[in-house]
Amino acid sequence: MLAAHPQVKQAVVIDREHEGNKALAAYLITEGILSDEVLIGHVSARLPDYMVPTSFTRIESVPLTLNGKLDRRALPAPVWVNRDDYVAPRNALETRLCAVWQDVLGLERVGIEDNFFRIGGNSLMAIKLKAAILCETEIDIPLSILFSHKCISLLTEWLETGSLKYNLLNLLTPESIATNKLFMIHAAGCGSEVYDDLAKALSDVYNCIGIDNYNLFTDNHIESLQKIARIYLELILTETSIDKSIKILGWSLGGQLAMEIAFQLEQIGAKDIQLFLLDTIINTTQLTEIKNQLDMSYVLNEAEIKLQEIGADNAYINKVLSAMPFEHQMVNCNLGGKLTHTNITLFKAGQMNTDYKGDIGLTVNQLIAKMPDNNISAWMVNPLVIKLINDRSHADILESTSIISAEIIDKLSIEENIPI
Repeated sequence: MLAAHPQVKQAVVIDREHEGNKALAAYLITEGILSDEVLIGHVSARLPDYMVPTSFTRIESVPLTLNGKLDRRALPAPVWVNRDDYVAPRNALETRLCAVWQDVLGLERVGIEDNFFRIGGNSLMAIKLKAAILCETEIDIPLSILFSHKCISLLTEWLETGSLKYNLLNLLTPESIATNKLFMIHAAGCGSEVYDDLAKALSDVYNCIGIDNYNLFTDNHIESLQKIARIYLELILTETSIDKSIKILGWSLGGQLAMEIAFQLEQIGAKDIQLFLLDTIINTTQLTEIKNQLDMSYVLNEAEIKLQEIGADNAYINKVLSAMPFEHQMVNCNLGGKLTHTNITLFKAGQMNTDYKGDIGLTVNQLIAKMPDNNISAWMVNPLVIKLINDRSHADILESTSIISAEIIDKLSIEENIPI
C-alpha cells in the first residue's frame, strides 16, 4: 500500500522491537518531501489501524543479501513517529485506562488521544488489552469496539454512553401484547420505575417502555438537556422508527426531555409525534432567575429526607444527590427550538408545589400560577391540549393514574379507531 503512493518509489515493512513490543516499521525510498502524516493518512485510508506502521524511515536504497533477499541487519534503526502531542487523562476512568494501556504496551506514558495501533499495539495485543480492561474495570469491551475506538478519549465516550445507554431501557409492561409503544422518560431524582402503576393501567393498549435516568448510572454526569435527549432518542429509535407514530410521556423534567427529544426527532424527519406531559414547566427567564436563588444545600437536604422516608438505601440516595445539581442545570436549558409537528397533552396540577418553601418558593408558585399552560405553548406550533387535575400538586400528580390513563387511552382510540 505504501508503494502505491506516487512519491514512494520502493517500500518494505518489517516488525521491529519497540519499547518491549513488536511494532511495524516502514522503510521507504521517496521522491521529494513526504511527511509522516501524509503517509499515515494514505495507509489508514486503505488498511485497518493495526496494519499501519508505527515508524517511517527514509533510506537511499533497500539493502539486500548476496541471495537477493532483504538484509534486515543492514537497515538503520527506525525513526519512530513523534509522540509529543500528549494529552493527559481528564478523570478517574481515563486515568485507569491510561494505566492499563501503559502496562499492556510497556510504555511509561500514554495519553488519551494516542492511537493504540500507532504506539505499538496490534490485533494480538488488543486481545490482551481487552482482558486487562476487564480485570481492572470489570467492563467487558467487545474487540470490535477496541478496533473502532482507537484512543482512550473515544473509548471513554463509548463507555459513558454507548455501553451504558442500552441498560437504560426498562420494559415496564413485559407481558403486554399491545403493538403501540409509549416511551416514559424519567423525572429528576428518580428512574422510570415511578411509572409502574400508570404503565399497568395502560398495558392493554400500550407496551410501556421506560427510559431510566442516565445520571444515576454514571459518575460522569451530563448537565446538557440536548446531550441527554440525544442519548434517549437513540434508545427510542432502537424500538421504533421515524416513519411511525412516536408517543412519549414525561413527568416534570421528563416532559422537558420529551420535548427536546421531539424537537430532535423532527430534525431528522419525524412528523407524527404525541407527547403527554405531567405538569412539566418550561422556565421563563424570570422563573429561571428566581429558581437560581434557591439554596441548593437546602434542596439536597429536603431530597435526602424524602428518600429516607420512602426507605431508599444510602447508595441510591447518594446517587440521586450527586446527580441533582446537574439536573438543576438541565432544567434551566432552553429547548433546541419550537416544535412544528408535535402534538402535546399537558396534565396540569391545580395545587401549589409544596417542594418550594419560603419567600422564594412562594414567588415561584405565584409565577407558575400565572402560566395556565406552564409556558409549553410558547415552544410549539400546534394547539396545546390542557387537562387540569385540580386536586393534585406537582409532587403527587402521578397518583391520578385513572384520570391520566383514561385520557391517554381515549386519545389513542380516537386517533386510531381502536375499540376500548
